[in-house]
Amino acid sequence: MTVPGRREHQGLPGPPDLMAGAARRDLAAEAVTGIVRLEGYLLAQRARTEAAEAGAAFAHRFPWLGPGEEAEVARAFAQEHLAVRRRMLEAAVAHAEELRREYGRRYACLRRRLVGTALGVAAGAAAVLWVVAVARGAG
Repeated sequence: MTVPGRREHQGLPGPPDLMAGAARRDLAAEAVTGIVRLEGYLLAQRARTEAAEAGAAFAHRFPWLGPGEEAEVARAFAQEHLAVRRRMLEAAVAHAEELRREYGRRYACLRRRLVGTALGVAAGAAAVLWVVAVARGAG
């Protein structure tokens, strides 16, 4: 049964594929990169906003400060707050990289042991089968 307006069902070729597989993958990778960059930007903006709010709240605790002094204390606090967050983030990234290397080494070691064990088991099974075959042939 043909569906009106559907060229594929009428035996006619469908619309041409506008993008080859590699181009589609490149576009998808570019989209993912863009989304990651946008997410990073939004997180950075949120961190700046939180730092500014924390600075304002800190400076507001000192009622004897004048408006200019309060703004300066709030700005300095926000800068320090962001610096602390940056150091914490850098430490977390360094730790994650350290863990990635360590687990990579462990995985490689386990993979070598598994392959060695599998080869040993295969060799043992082949030897047993050979002995069985020789015993049947001699019997």
